[in-house]
Amino acid sequence: MPSYEDLEARIINTGGCTVCGACITACPDSHIKLIEHRPKRPKRTVDCVSCHTCYDACYMLRHDLVKDIESNIMGWGRKESLGLYRRIVMARARNPEIMKGCQDGGIVTTSLLYALDSGVIDGALVVGRDNWAPVACIAKTRDEVIRASGTKYGVVPVLKELRAAVVDHGLSRICVVGSPCHIQSLRYLKYKGLPLASSVKLTVGLFCRENYEYDCIAEKIGAKGVDISQVDKLDVSHEFNMYAAGNKLSFPITEAKRCVPRHCLICQDFAAELADIAIGSGRSAEGWSTVIIRTEQGEKVFEGMMEEGLIQTKEIGDVVDAREIAGRKKEKAKQTEEVLRLKKRGLTKKEIADILGITEERVSHRLDGT
Repeated sequence: MPSYEDLEARIINTGGCTVCGACITACPDSHIKLIEHRPKRPKRTVDCVSCHTCYDACYMLRHDLVKDIESNIMGWGRKESLGLYRRIVMARARNPEIMKGCQDGGIVTTSLLYALDSGVIDGALVVGRDNWAPVACIAKTRDEVIRASGTKYGVVPVLKELRAAVVDHGLSRICVVGSPCHIQSLRYLKYKGLPLASSVKLTVGLFCRENYEYDCIAEKIGAKGVDISQVDKLDVSHEFNMYAAGNKLSFPITEAKRCVPRHCLICQDFAAELADIAIGSGRSAEGWSTVIIRTEQGEKVFEGMMEEGLIQTKEIGDVVDAREIAGRKKEKAKQTEEVLRLKKRGLTKKEIADILGITEERVSHRLDGT
């Protein structure tokens, strides 16, 4: 019978763990903790004998189920790089307070506030920050939602707060806001029938090309002569951008590649394909968000915001840029998997590079993160 030891050997210690927090929240006796930015069980107890709940909670062990989960959520349809969806639009919030602190169009924040006010949800799992370090938080009020606005870079176990949200805060209609890995994990928990997951009634996914380890990014920003505590906003496009005291400083995105966690290299999901609503820039116009509405629940929330005049929308046309980014992410993940397969066969980095027609540097990055 699989156990925590198997989970640790196959996922946690191999760099495959996305640190979504599922195993932490699923453990019935809270033996798994977040230690040094990874889920760890400090010691084996009698409760762990014959228990495999944490192992069963890990979606990274069961990627073969994603298609079944997707069909259960959205039905079958023509699959493309952005996943299945009902429609795609550009949108932005009308509220100046929201726009002041948002990343792009303020649609994530507006969605949460509308869902709270209308009773669709009674709370949300969001990402707050300590300085710029991302922190998993429970938001139940308008102020808590607004404080969590804006993008932070760093691995954060959003789902570890699910147990506290249900048990300690008594929430029963929860929204989970997270990267594609968080949404995939949550959908898997619901598919498996974890009782805690049944309290999640809405999912808002964030576009994600790749994530970055916070400490590494903070160090690189410091090397540019900027104290990260003085930064007002971070974003990633063709470059890694930071804004401080009204000034913008950028460095090539290639300089941040060493900060990318290994699990990002095998992720094929850019546009949160299992979310009710997926939101991001996707190279949309400045001050606007690209919004992908995927499910009936997502449609209800989005239509509700429109009816109440909370958002402004416009047709987006063909989302060529977003499709291109999503397609590249899928291809990169497939290439990484092939690199890993060839490595298991005992091939050298040079041999792998020659076979795949890529540089040894890229092979090293796929294997070692260097």
